[in-house]
Amino acid sequence: MMDLRSGMPYHWILNGLPHTYPLLDHDAQTTALVVGGGITGALCAQALADAGIEVLVVEAGSIATRSTSASTALLQYELDTPLHILAGQVGEATAVRSYQLCAEAIESIMLLAETLGECAATRRVSLQYASKRGHVEQLETEHTFRKKHGFETDLLAAREVRKRFGFRKPAGLVSHKAAEIDPYRFTHLLLQDVLKKGGRVMDRTKVVSSERSNSGYLLRTDKGHLIHAEHVVMATGYQSQRYVDEPGIQLHSTYAIASERIPIAEPWYRNALIWETATPYLYLRTTPDGRILIGGLDEGFRNPALRDKLLDRKARKLEKLFKKLFPEIPFKTEYSWCGTFGGTSDGLPYIDRDPRTGAWYVLGMGGNGITFSKVGAGMVRDHILGRPGPDAGMFRFGR
Repeated sequence: MMDLRSGMPYHWILNGLPHTYPLLDHDAQTTALVVGGGITGALCAQALADAGIEVLVVEAGSIATRSTSASTALLQYELDTPLHILAGQVGEATAVRSYQLCAEAIESIMLLAETLGECAATRRVSLQYASKRGHVEQLETEHTFRKKHGFETDLLAAREVRKRFGFRKPAGLVSHKAAEIDPYRFTHLLLQDVLKKGGRVMDRTKVVSSERSNSGYLLRTDKGHLIHAEHVVMATGYQSQRYVDEPGIQLHSTYAIASERIPIAEPWYRNALIWETATPYLYLRTTPDGRILIGGLDEGFRNPALRDKLLDRKARKLEKLFKKLFPEIPFKTEYSWCGTFGGTSDGLPYIDRDPRTGAWYVLGMGGNGITFSKVGAGMVRDHILGRPGPDAGMFRFGR
C-alpha cells in the first residue's frame, strides 16, 4: 500500500478522530461494495445509500487519513486545462460539458454540506492571475470562451488586480462559482449519513483479491473474509494505478503549508481562492479559524521517501512565495505536509467500468478531484439503478 501523504495535514490535526469504524471480522454480502474510504468513496457510498441501494464501504487504512487529509479542497469548476485549450483536445461539446458538470457538482456538494453538518463549506469567488505578461492573452481568450458558454467571469487588468488583491500581476480572471470545504470532516459526515441510511462502513479492511462470480463479485480481505457483491466501485484513488492499465495517468508530488492564525479577517478580496497560470501552479486560500493554506511546487512522483525528503525545503519555498505576493501579511508556517496525486494529459478524470472485470472506477484526477468524484458518484448510482444518463461514457478509459 503506497504512502500517499506525510507530514502534519491541517484538516486532520484540526479534527482529530471524529468517528471510529469497525474492521470486517466476518464474511459479508451486499448489493454495492465501495472499496476506499476517502472522500471519493464517501461521496459514492452516500449517493448509493441515498438512492436506497444497500452499500458496504471498506477502507484498507483509517477513514480519510490518506490523500483526503492532504487535500487543500479548493472547489472550482475550472480544470487544470483551460476550457479553450481543452476544447481543442477533446471537442468543444465535451470540454464545455466537463466544466458544467464540475459547476453542478459544486452546488451539489454545498447542498450536501448544508444538510449533513458543519464542515467549513463556504462559497467563494476565485482568481486565476497571469503569472507573467505572456499569459495575459491566454486569460483574455479563456474569458471570451467561458462567457460564450454561459460561465460568469470578470477579466481584471493589472490595476484592478492590484486594487482588489494587493499584489502586482499583469491580469486576472475572476470566477463567481467556487467554494472551499474541510475534506476530512466532510468525508466523515458523508459516511455517518451512510450509516444512518442502513449502510455499513469498515476500516482497516484491505481487499487483496477479486473475481467474478455468478451473482456478481467475490472479494477476499487480508484477514481471509469473503465479500459477495453485485456491484463493485473502486474508489482507491491513486492506488488504482496498480489495478488499471491506463497509460494516461501520471503521478505527482505536491506540497502544502498552513500558517499560524493571522490577525486579519479578510487578508485579500473576499477571501477568494487564488491560483495562477504557471505550470505547476501555486494555490492558496484562507480557513475559518484565520489561517492561510498555500500549496503547489508539484513535481513528478518517484517514491514516497524522495517526496518526503523534500518537504522542509518545499515548505520554506512556499512561505517565501507567499511573502513575495503579500509582504504585508504576517505568515509563519505551523503545519506542513505533502501528498501524491494523479493527473491526466487532458485534465479529465476516469469514470468508467473496467472492460476486463466490470468493476467501476471513479478516479477524480488533478485539481478537480473532489468535484469529479461527485460527478462519478452520480454516474455509478444511475448505472446501478439502470438509468444511465447522457453523460455516461464521457470519461471512459482508453479515450
